[in-house]
Amino acid sequence: MFGTAQPALLQFPDERPVFLREYSTSHYSALSYFMSRLAMEAFITGLQVLVLSMLTYYMIGFQMPFGLFVTTIYTLAMSSTALAVVLGCAVEDPKLATEMLPILFVPQMLFAGFFVTPDLISL
Repeated sequence: MFGTAQPALLQFPDERPVFLREYSTSHYSALSYFMSRLAMEAFITGLQVLVLSMLTYYMIGFQMPFGLFVTTIYTLAMSSTALAVVLGCAVEDPKLATEMLPILFVPQMLFAGFFVTPDLISL
């Protein structure tokens, strides 16, 4: 989650002045900016997930189909990237955004079942 979110989080606060200047002079709309940004993030995230999935899937020897594994990891990565972009747009300081990112992700990890003992999981 943090690996794909961190670059997206730090990029927009740095680009904010350029975006506001170009948006105010009607070079492009906010929708076209974010759609192009989403396309690039989706491509980069897809490459990262593919490399990560190929390494982990074959090293660990998962039993689930490879396509389902990649799709699951890609969905998680894109959702964390989207949350990071929202947080990056909400704050102006990249340091503040970096400090607030765990506030978004740690509760998700807590409620995702990482800290559930194996005997509580029904088979």
